[in-house]
Amino acid sequence: MKHKTKEKKTLVLAIKHGFAYIALWQFLGFMLLLLLVWANEFIDFAAFFFDVAAQTPNYMRACLSSAAIITASIIVVGNTYNQQHKIISGMLTICPYCHRIELEKNIWDYIENQLNKKPSLHVTRGICDDCLEKVKKTWDDEKRTK
Repeated sequence: MKHKTKEKKTLVLAIKHGFAYIALWQFLGFMLLLLLVWANEFIDFAAFFFDVAAQTPNYMRACLSSAAIITASIIVVGNTYNQQHKIISGMLTICPYCHRIELEKNIWDYIENQLNKKPSLHVTRGICDDCLEKVKKTWDDEKRTK
């Protein structure tokens, strides 16, 4: 029983680490945008690359651009978090023997009862306590006969 719990925790941790990886790249992308905004104020990329007249730095423009980037980053990261939460909360553990699903820790119900309540579900596999005992008895019987 401990083995199954460990597998379930490993799956959830792998998903969370995957989401942390996505958040890291989102953060790095927005940081790069902020750096480009401020670098443009000091270097003036248009003058540097296209040989046009250089402009003096406009710190108000850089602050407004930075505020817009930070606002966009909060919206994007917040939306990503909500989507990740929906994915994790939508996962179900299904017993491969009796096809019941785990609603809460050690509380199982038949999948048909739950499918009528929730239209969009993501399914994983697990084994309920009753079936685990049956399988253990079967394995013990097979070991004894050999």
